[in-house]
Amino acid sequence: MKVVKADIQIEQEEHIETTVRPLNLEDFIWQEDVKNILKSAIISSIKRQDSLWHILFSWDSGFWKTTLSMIISNNLWKNIKIVTAYAIDKPADIISILNQLEEWDILFIDELHRLKPKIEEILYIAMEDFRVDIVMQDETTSIPINKFTLVWATNKLENLSDAFKNRFIYKFHLKNYTDKEKEKILEKYLKEFNIKYDDNIIEKLANKALPVPREIKNLAIKIRDYLIASWFKETSMFLDEEIYNELLNNLKLNDYGFSDLQRRYLEILEDEKVVWLNTIASILNISEKVIEKDIEPLLLNVWVIEKTKKWRKLLKLDLIQ
Repeated sequence: MKVVKADIQIEQEEHIETTVRPLNLEDFIWQEDVKNILKSAIISSIKRQDSLWHILFSWDSGFWKTTLSMIISNNLWKNIKIVTAYAIDKPADIISILNQLEEWDILFIDELHRLKPKIEEILYIAMEDFRVDIVMQDETTSIPINKFTLVWATNKLENLSDAFKNRFIYKFHLKNYTDKEKEKILEKYLKEFNIKYDDNIIEKLANKALPVPREIKNLAIKIRDYLIASWFKETSMFLDEEIYNELLNNLKLNDYGFSDLQRRYLEILEDEKVVWLNTIASILNISEKVIEKDIEPLLLNVWVIEKTKKWRKLLKLDLIQ
């Protein structure tokens, strides 16, 4: 399997060491129900000697949607082309990409909700009939294209039309990591970085990470860098209780991996009274849009706050103690 770049701008979801990006479904920790369905679909495609049908992933960024797409292409032994929707500006862009696809290739488009209506219309036909229609001087010419699998990812499923969503046989709404899954992911990264540890440390550290795979990776990188920088202390690459306490202090780690801005947000709600959104924005000196997009999604996921269009209320006071 190889990753192929289209003629227009290509962006991958994340830049991580190839040694830690899983290549098979068995190595992908999390989403067991999704993995089982994908495994059946892949085996069926291979046995039928035909393309895998189109797949839609929805959830927030950082949940390895690109990685899942690369696993699919790897298991099918087919190439994958990766492009973000905002880079497809005009019909000629998507037609060019579709014409480059080889038989059974995987086309992964991130941020699906950004596609323009005219481009969606071209994809309707390409997805179902494997052809593109080109209008030239009031004449429509149909050009056949190779069978391919379209894998799309979005964090705004509500912005997609029903007609578009119905063209996907497989639609997956991904789920948050459990505590045990977070621990397994963290262990995997620490081993990749040749970091040894006391077993009782992993559970404590995993609790300091957001339930997002990319954030778990980021925590492991911070730990690695701290241990390397502290080599003069003869700490080596080993995590024990003493080093864990140093990490808490030096990396400012807290439960759930809340950022400083999120903690300041929670402190505003500390008295458990209702606080207006515009008041919070004024105190933090940021826009309401930043609060709703960057601060609150995690807090809602872990049931820390209650919100309406106008006000916010704290539900778990102990998380900011």
